[in-house]
Amino acid sequence: MEYHLKNSTLSVRVICAVLFLVFTFLYLFDYQADILAVTQHVLSKGQTHYNRAVGAILITLVLWLIQIGVFAASKLKSYFHALTYLPSLLLLGVITDVSPQVDTECYLGHWLWGFPLLMVGYAGLVWLAKQFETIHAQDHGQSGIRLMWVNLLIMVLLMLMTCCIGCTAKVFHHRMKLEMALLNRHPEIVSKVGDDEQKTDSSLTFLRIWCLSKTHQLGESLFEYPLVGGSDAMLPNGSSVKLMMVPEKWLYKELGVVFTTKLKPIDYLIKLHENRWATPLSHDWLLCAFLLDGDLDHFVEALPKYYNIKKSLPKHYEEALVLYTHLKSQPRIIYHEAVMDADYEDYQDMRSKAPNAQLRYSTLRDSYGKTYWFYYHNILKKQ
Repeated sequence: MEYHLKNSTLSVRVICAVLFLVFTFLYLFDYQADILAVTQHVLSKGQTHYNRAVGAILITLVLWLIQIGVFAASKLKSYFHALTYLPSLLLLGVITDVSPQVDTECYLGHWLWGFPLLMVGYAGLVWLAKQFETIHAQDHGQSGIRLMWVNLLIMVLLMLMTCCIGCTAKVFHHRMKLEMALLNRHPEIVSKVGDDEQKTDSSLTFLRIWCLSKTHQLGESLFEYPLVGGSDAMLPNGSSVKLMMVPEKWLYKELGVVFTTKLKPIDYLIKLHENRWATPLSHDWLLCAFLLDGDLDHFVEALPKYYNIKKSLPKHYEEALVLYTHLKSQPRIIYHEAVMDADYEDYQDMRSKAPNAQLRYSTLRDSYGKTYWFYYHNILKKQ
């Protein structure tokens, strides 16, 4: 019986260790890698670069060594062996508890005093657990299955604790993933980042614009994503729109030049084109700036300068032209395309038949949520 008990406790220790190592590595390598990258960038003032594989392996090993030390000191090896992972998993949550304002706020904040205080309470918890295990040490009828399930339950609760403590701000995660994509020269992943999310902010809107521009998809795909801020979200301003890792000079090199005087994005793009400093990429930035502001008149005026409107156009430019043609009594350009005209008529039919605003918004989003028409009538008007 004693042999079976020792075998059960060994199995518990091995399974807990495997769970801890797998969870910690995946949590660091996959979920929190970009958050740790920006944290290291901010703390080192841009002097060092975080490697997700190396970082995940090193942090996992350090936390495992901490657990081994806690186990050696506490000797918890039965019902509460999983508690020896609490300091490590709590520390994992603490180091990934990063605020979107990490560049302006204290990184650890309240954890500087909260973590030591919790460790004092943990010492008391370990003492109680040790007393319980001592009392039941003579109970040779204790079940190995019960040992396993108690420890597995504790491990699950500890992992949930880590996830709750660490950074869970989806928009911030999306922003840092796109910044890492820009740093690593992989802007094409924009299509996979938060494509089914409805929440966004001006910084994420800007990063989407930049990534789509680099893949030459700005006029084709911009309005397929949630957007906010209009054209004001098209350039960093250090507050509502900011870069945390990527140098701003990379952007201005692609667009043309940087002016010593900060201008609003729309004014910057217009001046860039008036002085012939604009690069080919910046043409789409200007056209999309007009669309983001709902300025169809200036869009229609500028479009023929950069595109042959008698040939195939990017999807959102065609949608904007169809909308313009139907809105204006005397349009400067009359644009018709059979399939898109039919879609627009269906879109208008849905708008007129919806019994209330809430149902109209939901119905249109399901069918036409990735069109410029939906942005113009339902998003732009609310900003």
